[in-house]
Amino acid sequence: MALNDFDYIKAKIRKITVRPSEFQLSDDELINYINSFLIYDLPLHTKLFYNRQKYSFQLTPNVGVYSIEAIKNDYINFEPPAYVDGFQIQYNQNEQSFLQMYPRYKYTSQISTGNGTVGPYSGSYQYTPIEPETAVISTIDINGNSLTAIDDGNGTFTGDVVVGSTIDYETGAVANLNFTTAATTGEPIYLSANNYIVGRPFAMLYFNNEFRFWPFPDKAYTFEIVAFPNLAATSSTGGGDFPELKQWADFIAYGTSLKIFTDNMDMNSYGNIKILFDEAKRLAERRTMKQLSNQRVQTIYDDGMHYPSSMWGYPYQ
Repeated sequence: MALNDFDYIKAKIRKITVRPSEFQLSDDELINYINSFLIYDLPLHTKLFYNRQKYSFQLTPNVGVYSIEAIKNDYINFEPPAYVDGFQIQYNQNEQSFLQMYPRYKYTSQISTGNGTVGPYSGSYQYTPIEPETAVISTIDINGNSLTAIDDGNGTFTGDVVVGSTIDYETGAVANLNFTTAATTGEPIYLSANNYIVGRPFAMLYFNNEFRFWPFPDKAYTFEIVAFPNLAATSSTGGGDFPELKQWADFIAYGTSLKIFTDNMDMNSYGNIKILFDEAKRLAERRTMKQLSNQRVQTIYDDGMHYPSSMWGYPYQ
């Protein structure tokens, strides 16, 4: 067998853990241990240069927030620099500092007046365009209780309204607003919401499994950022392309063995193998360190383009 193929790794794990027989450790259990280390442990033990890749998607006009909930298990993390249509943009992970620079103020305006009925009411919000999921309509019913309608992010409302109440985020127009209880005659009907400006984004926030851009895109743009993906699981038969790099074979074998020792509370063996694991890890990282040594660490003085903002003359459109 080759020194880096799947059978070699399995055989080495059985030797290290002294479990040569399937009665002691079945092949299915062994595969599960290997995949557990490969997917959940190895990417966090070390980030290899080999694994860096570009993650990109298209920005949609008037949409400034993009959830990565669906892919959060596919990637370990995202790192700057980030680009929009090739222009480097400001990257932030701290929500507080981002909102200090680009506040999300909520403004309120009266859109209609109660007339003693449930509706329908209509009107227009003056501060547009409106950020989806931020609009809230409020008034008082004939019993002195508050009525509240909450924007569901799809242009309609939930809460103390019946189905069919709508809002246009771009124009601020509210239509077919019918409350569940009649609104008091003469009582103002207010709408509060966050508005935004549009243009080519020059800043972004990565927080709460979301990418938030400022300003909101005025047209389609291509967003790009550096990403470290999780590794794919191997099958029960392995494969000719496993592991992806030959230097990982011993690293995977020692790391998987540590998980087996941990589950069996064999801490003496764990301590002995941990030394060999650390050495295998350093060898696995050697290729990355050699690659990174070819270029000095960048600073803000290299080219003047790190984390630009509009105050530094960034072309705002």
